[in-house]
Amino acid sequence: MRWRGIVAVFMSATLAGCSGLASSGPLRQEIDTLENPNYPKPPHLVIKIDEKVTNITGQYRPPSFSSFFRVSDTRPSIRLAVGDQVGINIFEAGADGLFSSSTAKATEITATIDENGQIFVPYVGPLQAAGMAPQALRERIEASLEDKAIQPQVQVRVGESLANSATVIGKVGSPGPQPVTVAGQRVLDVIAAAGGTEGETYTSQVVLRRGDTVATANLEDLFSNPKDNVLVQPGDTVLVTDVTKTFTVLGAVETKGEIKFEARRVTLAEGLARAGGLVDERADSKGVFVFRFEPDHIAKALDERAVTTPEGVKVPVIYRLDHKDPKSFFLMSLFELRDEDIVY
Repeated sequence: MRWRGIVAVFMSATLAGCSGLASSGPLRQEIDTLENPNYPKPPHLVIKIDEKVTNITGQYRPPSFSSFFRVSDTRPSIRLAVGDQVGINIFEAGADGLFSSSTAKATEITATIDENGQIFVPYVGPLQAAGMAPQALRERIEASLEDKAIQPQVQVRVGESLANSATVIGKVGSPGPQPVTVAGQRVLDVIAAAGGTEGETYTSQVVLRRGDTVATANLEDLFSNPKDNVLVQPGDTVLVTDVTKTFTVLGAVETKGEIKFEARRVTLAEGLARAGGLVDERADSKGVFVFRFEPDHIAKALDERAVTTPEGVKVPVIYRLDHKDPKSFFLMSLFELRDEDIVY
């Protein structure tokens, strides 16, 4: 269920049975029922915005890549696979060997691993290559040539390898596979190699799929939190999408409606300003509210009496700001709005 649908249900339940609605919505006393002892305890939290609240809500971070994927400095393990192209250089100590002459000490062979996982090496025959590391294949070829070539030494280079690539798709300049080397590429590396994002960085969302695990992060969060810019692994898929975040402003303001985020972060002060501010002759300055669903740990930090909701549904919280208090202007500049918030 989309957040807006949940918010609509939540607000309907909250306001059920209330009377005397103003033309632009419920009155302050009908929302902040804690002030009215005749109202039953609501199924949501009503929290007055102060310094503590701005500190707690400011600590919110969406689930990151590092919470889904193990973060370590272990580099990718490169294994050869069917269809990979490998370059094999065979060097000999003598001038008249199988792979050397008076003008060249080595022979270069380009081979593609066939459907049986094998390559053909002259004077050795078919060799199993699929599933092996390049170093292991090099050692196998050298061992097979010991009694045939003059002190052979072998170099193996991995060319095109779809099996050792990460696929980057979506809103990037050049979608397609990007090679993953033993040096290790991180998520932002492969996105840059694919031509970078087409949209604004603050609207770009990155989805990483690894096997059956899928995680999502904002592009700028990967930049700000390097630990979340995880190493990609062969077979990973990176999807870059353009997601426009919005908040909705209702009530006694100059301009009601859905407003787009035009930056990575938008404060309550900026949100109200974009809506044209409060309408002086109609607005209750003591009743500026933000409706939001908070994760359990944030709700518990705000009020230990918070009632956790069924798994998968967050805790409904209504934040209240007293616009009559001069300090509220400082608090508004610290309180950040989130995607799909409702400001009333």
